[in-house]
Amino acid sequence: MEKKNTRLVIILVSIFGICLIGCLAIGLAIRFAPNLYEYSLENSSLQVGDVAPDFELPTLDGGTVRLSQFKGQPVLLSIGASWCPDCRIEAPLLQNLHENHPELIVLLVDSRESLDVVRRFADEFGMTHPVLLDQNGEIMELYQVFAIPTELFIDKDGIIKAKIIEGVTPELLAEKLPLIGVTP
Repeated sequence: MEKKNTRLVIILVSIFGICLIGCLAIGLAIRFAPNLYEYSLENSSLQVGDVAPDFELPTLDGGTVRLSQFKGQPVLLSIGASWCPDCRIEAPLLQNLHENHPELIVLLVDSRESLDVVRRFADEFGMTHPVLLDQNGEIMELYQVFAIPTELFIDKDGIIKAKIIEGVTPELLAEKLPLIGVTP
């Protein structure tokens, strides 16, 4: 009986020790690992300061939009999808910017969704700015987007001046818009 209790105590102490070491390792990894957001901003091959890659996509009304057609104007390029909670939160912010800043081109690229789904999303939020269909996700690949929404602030010369990945707020927009010549 005493041997059984001793063996049980050894097993329990061993399990506790392994758990303690595991918790310490996880704690150290969290404490010293780079912030994923900052790491991604700094280490994606598409950087702030790069020329925004040109693309052409269909619009909801059957036309097409090419990014380069807006050269000479500041552009806020938002890449997202209707199912994304942060994209739904930012939709009214983007529409407000479009309505109150005619000097700013607001483009929403909806990734990997059907025309009907995107149309319902645009109608729900009363979007009057261009909504572009990226049904194959090619823009997410071209711009190396790993999370949505991703906002790219592109100046009149086509240079990416800032990126916001997830969690767009009016404060962040007010901070980044002057980088492309738009006064909030």
